[in-house]
Amino acid sequence: MENNSFCEVLVKVKPTKWENFLSKALWVLTFVYLALGLIYIIFLAFFLVFLIAALLYRRHLRLEYEYQYLDGGLRIDRIKNRSKRKKLGVYSMENLTVMAPEGHDRLSPYTNRKELKVLDYSSHDPTAELRYILVFQGGGVIQLLLLEPTQAMVQAMWRAAPSKVVRKAMLPGQ
Repeated sequence: MENNSFCEVLVKVKPTKWENFLSKALWVLTFVYLALGLIYIIFLAFFLVFLIAALLYRRHLRLEYEYQYLDGGLRIDRIKNRSKRKKLGVYSMENLTVMAPEGHDRLSPYTNRKELKVLDYSSHDPTAELRYILVFQGGGVIQLLLLEPTQAMVQAMWRAAPSKVVRKAMLPGQ
């Protein structure tokens, strides 16, 4: 059976409280040194340093992950500042051991294992609805991927490997 499914999800990473605080502190220091630079010329050098630091840090905070599922393959890219794309990995459904919602019983053999490589490609938002953990084995390495796919992507992956994918129960009316 040929599986011609394509799904694409873009997940924006939510900055932590510490990252937001640091960003605001850099901007406050930038404006403080601008005001001081208008009075004393020596402070303009500090203004330029903090301005550059604030702009570079702001670019760091604009982070997104893109998941693309096509015909039994999952590709994950990181997008910084809506312009720089980096391929993080391509995963085949043949190497998938299990895909289940976070906290599901089928994931219990993989909790608290030290040889696992955990890769978090989620939004880091604790209130996110769909958080799935995918376990891939290949080349002697076990990888746990934390993703936030859509229902359509989960359904497409389930069609490719129904014995490996555990779907969340659909709510009435969906």
